[in-house]
Amino acid sequence: MSDRGVGPDIEFSFSKWKMGLVILFIVLIIFAIMIPLTMVVNVGVGHAVILVDPVSKSISDPILGPTYAIKAPWISAVGIYYATDSYEANVSCFSSDQLEMQIEVLVRWSLSTDKIRDLYSNYPNMNYKIAIESIVEETMRLVTKDYTALETIEFRDVVRNEIEMTVLQELQAEPSLAGALMRLEFDLKNIGYPEKYTSAIEDKLVAEQQKIQASFEREKILILANATAQEIIIKASGEAEAKVIEANATRQAIEMVLESVGQSGNETRIAELYLWVQALQRIAPDVEILIVGTDGIPVLIPTDSATP
Repeated sequence: MSDRGVGPDIEFSFSKWKMGLVILFIVLIIFAIMIPLTMVVNVGVGHAVILVDPVSKSISDPILGPTYAIKAPWISAVGIYYATDSYEANVSCFSSDQLEMQIEVLVRWSLSTDKIRDLYSNYPNMNYKIAIESIVEETMRLVTKDYTALETIEFRDVVRNEIEMTVLQELQAEPSLAGALMRLEFDLKNIGYPEKYTSAIEDKLVAEQQKIQASFEREKILILANATAQEIIIKASGEAEAKVIEANATRQAIEMVLESVGQSGNETRIAELYLWVQALQRIAPDVEILIVGTDGIPVLIPTDSATP
């Protein structure tokens, strides 16, 4: 009777022990799979990993990819992207005359791997971009308030260079960023103005162009008029000088003729005849025969005349 009572208890105990072994085996398999997954971290290109140990309260130096990092299960692995990153936005700024402008900017940077640990200490959630955005926007507003809207158009390069220089200086000087930003680049892509202001500027530019064109046309007319007047003066001066030269030549010719004929008492008549001949050479170049009658009236005989 007693043997029959013991047999089922032994068999039940063996079944429990067997089930326990199965459960233990399953748990060990799960741990064997999970532990390597929690201990091995894949670090990609352009990324770094910092290991944070809550037990020892320590932060490791960054481990740069591409590589694998080994850690204890209780250690946290914080992934950080350190290659080229950027911030792009349209920033609302005001001019000194209170005109709102939309300035489109692009800022690019990468993180110094030597400063990643310090940056993580200041921004455990690695939300340091909030600081970059705040510095960029505030600095831009401080610069544009010193310029009128028209000056931002006329001196666009000056405004852009001042914004760029000031923004980069402020980012590099910000203590919380720990000097981690390197290869900083700033690009002011566009300055947008309200539509009404743009239209007014365009109208003003058109008016200015028309004014310049009108001034140019006036100057052109004045130059042409002055040139014409100078031409007339030069021509008249030339003609007067030519007449003086001709008169001197005529006088010299008459003197030579009178010298050749001697003092006959007809000097005046000889000079008169010479002037007749000179005048005829101009008004009747085809006349070669000149007869002067007793009454002093010259008779012209053309060379093609048929008169015997």
